[in-house]
Amino acid sequence: MYNAQINYVKKLLQTHRQEEWDTFTQTLNFEDKSIYKLNRRLLRKKPACAPLKTTSGIRIFDEKLKAELFADTMSTQFSNNPGPPNKEVEHSIQIINDDQTPNNDYITPNEVLDIIKKLPKAKAPGMDQITNTTLKNLPSSSIITLARIYTACLRYSYFPKYWKTAAVIMIPKPGKLHSAPENYRPISLLNTMSKILEKLILFRLKKYIEPRPEQHAFRTGHSTTLQLTKLIDDLSVSQGRKQRTAALFLDMEKAFDRVWHNGLIHKLLGTRTPINLVKLIKSFLTNRQFFIKISHHQSTTRQIEAGVPQGSCLSPLLYTVFINDLPSEPQVSTSLFADDTMFHTSNKNATYAILRLQRQINITTRWLTQWRLRLNVSKTVAILFGTKATTKLKKITIHNTEINWSSDAKYLGVTLNKSLSLHNHVEDTINKAKRSRAALYPLLNSKSHIPINARLSLFKIYIRPILLYAAPAWGPKISRSNWKKIEAVQNVGLRSITAIPPYQSNKSLLAITKIPSIEEDARKATTIMFNKNTRSLYPHIQKLGVPDPEDPICKSRPFYFKK
Repeated sequence: MYNAQINYVKKLLQTHRQEEWDTFTQTLNFEDKSIYKLNRRLLRKKPACAPLKTTSGIRIFDEKLKAELFADTMSTQFSNNPGPPNKEVEHSIQIINDDQTPNNDYITPNEVLDIIKKLPKAKAPGMDQITNTTLKNLPSSSIITLARIYTACLRYSYFPKYWKTAAVIMIPKPGKLHSAPENYRPISLLNTMSKILEKLILFRLKKYIEPRPEQHAFRTGHSTTLQLTKLIDDLSVSQGRKQRTAALFLDMEKAFDRVWHNGLIHKLLGTRTPINLVKLIKSFLTNRQFFIKISHHQSTTRQIEAGVPQGSCLSPLLYTVFINDLPSEPQVSTSLFADDTMFHTSNKNATYAILRLQRQINITTRWLTQWRLRLNVSKTVAILFGTKATTKLKKITIHNTEINWSSDAKYLGVTLNKSLSLHNHVEDTINKAKRSRAALYPLLNSKSHIPINARLSLFKIYIRPILLYAAPAWGPKISRSNWKKIEAVQNVGLRSITAIPPYQSNKSLLAITKIPSIEEDARKATTIMFNKNTRSLYPHIQKLGVPDPEDPICKSRPFYFKK
C-alpha cells in the first residue's frame, strides 16, 4: 500500500513536470531567440562548480578559495619560459623606450561608430559593466568624445591601465578531471571600451603584417577546410606516387599564454609597422592584470607577465607575427593554423623521409628555445603515412625523448590515419553528432510541442554542421560504406523529429523534410570551394587541388568523390 502511494505520487510529479515542460516549449520561438538560449543551455558547458584539489590533495569547496587557487594556476600559466639572453631583443626595446617620433594619426567618429554598429548585443561586459547595447545607444556627442580619447591613445602610444584588467571565468575542459584547476579553460571578459580601441589598432596593424603562406588562421580567404584540403591533397599525391610521408603534429605548450613580450616587440620592429604603433602594442601588452570570478566571488588581482591577451581581437595577429619566422628545412612542408603546427616530408624510402623530418624538428626546437616557447613532447604525435609496419623504423627524437609512430593523428578536428581511409574520422564525426542529438532530444523528438519546421531548423543549425565540417577536405577520400554511416545519422535524426514510419524510404524522408543528403551538400560545398579558389588573391590558394593533365596522379586529388 505504502509503495503504491509512493509510485502514485512519483507519477503525478512526472506528469506535472512534463506538463510544465510542454507549456514552456510552446512559448519558444526564433523571434525573441528563446529557442537558441535553451539550446545553449542544453549544449554548453557550465562554469566551474565542482570542488577543487590542491597539489597537496586538500579539497576546496569555498568559492572564494577556489578563485584564489585558479588565480595561482593562471599566474603560473601567464609567465615566461626560461630562455637565453638576446642582445638584439634588448637593443630593440631600448630603441622603443628612447623613441620620440611624433604621431599625427587620428581616429574619426565614423570609425568608432562603424565598429560600435557591428558589436554583438549579447556579449558579456568586462569590469566596467558597460554593455554593447549601451554603446549602441550613445548620442553623437559621446561618439565624438570617444574618438578624441582614442586619438589621444594613438598619438601618445598609450593603452589605458584600467582597460588592461580582465575578469576571467573558468570553464571545464571536456573529458578531463574537474578537480584539477589546470583542466579548466579561461574565458576573459574585457571592457567594451578597450575592445573598440583594439579593433582600431588592428585595422591599422593589418596594413603592415603579411603572414607566411603556410599560415591559414585568422586570414581573409583562408580556413581550416582549406588547410585540411591542402594537407590531404599533399598526402594523396604522395600516396599515389608510392611515397612514404613522415609527419609530425606538434603540441605547443600554452603557446598563446607564453608569448615573450619583448621578443614580440622585437619582431614587430622587423616588419614595416610604424614605431609609434609598435610602442602602442608594447603599452597594450605591458602591466596587464586579471582576476578570477566565480559567482559573486573574485580572487585578488594578479599580474600577466607573458602571453597575448585571451579574448582580444589583436592576439591572433600578434601570435602569427611571433611565429612567422619559424624555420623550415628544404623539402619539408609546414602547415600552420594558429598554434597548430605540423611538418611533413615525402620520399619513396621511409628512412630518408624520417631523417629529413628529424633535421626539421632539430632546428625547430632550437628556434623554440631562442624565443622561449616550449613543446609538449608527450602530446606531440608522429605518423608515417603509406607504411604498414613501423616497428623497425627509426623514431623521431625530441629533447632525447623518442616519439612512437602512431596509427592516426587529429589535426584541426579531422582524424587522419596512415592509410588515409579516414574511417577513424567518420566514427568520431558520427559519435559527436549522436551526442549533440541526444543532448537536444528534449526538443528534437516527434512529441515536442515546438513546431516541426522549427525542429528541422534546429537540426540544420546544430547537427548537420557537425556532419559536414571540412567535408570538401575529407569527403572525396572516404568509402561508400562510410558515406552510408554518415547518412544514417541524419536519417535517424529526421525520423525521430518527424515520426515518419520506417516503411517510407530515406529518399521520401529527405523529400518530405526538404533537406538534402549530407553527400549532396558535401559535393556542392566542394565545387563551390574549388571554384572560389580559382578567384583567390593568393597564388597558393589558386592552385589548390587543381588537376594537372600531365600528372598521372591527378585522379587521387581530393576534388574527385568516390563513386
